[in-house]
Amino acid sequence: MMRTTLRQLLGPVPDPLVRHVMYRRRFGRWGDFRRPTRFTEVLTRRMLAERTQQIAWTCDKTRMKEYAARTCPQLQVPATLWRGREVDDLNVSDLPERWVIKPNHASGMVAFGDRSTTVKALRGTTRGWLRTYDRAALGEWAYRWADHSLIVEPDLSRDRGRDLVDYKFYVFHGRVKMLHRSSGRFTAGHGERFYSPDWRILDLYNGVTQEPEAPRPTSLAEMIAHAEALGGGFGFMRVDFYEIDGVPWFGELTPYPSGGMDPFEPEEVDLEMGRWWMDAPEGSLR
Repeated sequence: MMRTTLRQLLGPVPDPLVRHVMYRRRFGRWGDFRRPTRFTEVLTRRMLAERTQQIAWTCDKTRMKEYAARTCPQLQVPATLWRGREVDDLNVSDLPERWVIKPNHASGMVAFGDRSTTVKALRGTTRGWLRTYDRAALGEWAYRWADHSLIVEPDLSRDRGRDLVDYKFYVFHGRVKMLHRSSGRFTAGHGERFYSPDWRILDLYNGVTQEPEAPRPTSLAEMIAHAEALGGGFGFMRVDFYEIDGVPWFGELTPYPSGGMDPFEPEEVDLEMGRWWMDAPEGSLR
C-alpha cells in the first residue's frame, strides 16, 4: 500500500500527470488518453474523463450488492451481516461460525473471522482501513464516492478463502467477450487462466502465474447472463462471481481492473480489447 505521506504529496498533483507517469513506468511507453486505441489507454481515459453519477457508485460494495440484487433477483448475493465504522460496535457473538470483514470503499483487504475472533484483534487487523483508499489518490475517481465503513459478510468458502475460485467476466457494451478464472487468491499459489465465453483457453497473459486448464464451471451460462445484465449499462465493466456447489454468487463490479496496470500480453490483445470498447454499437455508451 502507498505510504500516507506519498498519498498526501500526490494530492495537489493533477490526475492526468500522475496517470501519464504511471503508465510510462508500467508499460515503457507513453499512453494516448485523448485518442486511445488500447484497452489500457481507454481504461485510463475512463479514470480521467468518465466522472458521472452513472459510475460514481460502482466502487461502493454495499451499493453494488444492492444493484446486483435488484437487477438479477435470481442471483445469490452475500448478505451484509453488519456495517459500521467502529468494530467496538460489532457483537461477534451475533455472527455465524465463519465470516469475513472488509472495507466498503476499498479493494484487496479482507480478514477472516470465527467464534474465537475478538474485537481487540479486529481493532488491530482493521487499523487504517477507514482511511481514504490510495487508489482514489491515483485517479480512480469512483473510490472517492464510496462510503467509508466496514462490512461483515458470511465466509462463503470452506477453508478461509483458499478454495474460492473467482470468475471475472469482461463485459463490453452488454456482451461478455472473455473471462478469467482466478484461484488461490489468498495463497502463494495464486494463478489465473483466460478463457473465451465458450470456455476455450485464450493465449493471453497479464503478469500472474497461469494455472492449469480447469473444467468448465457448471453455471457458466448463468454467470454470462448475469454478467451481461449487470454490465449492460456501461461501455465496459468487469463483473466478478464465485461458483459454490454449481450456484453462482455475486462478487463485485470492477470498473478499474488492476488500476489499468495489467499488461495484457501479447500486445494485440490490448488493442483488440480497445476495439471492443471503442467500437460501440449505435446508441450505446463508450
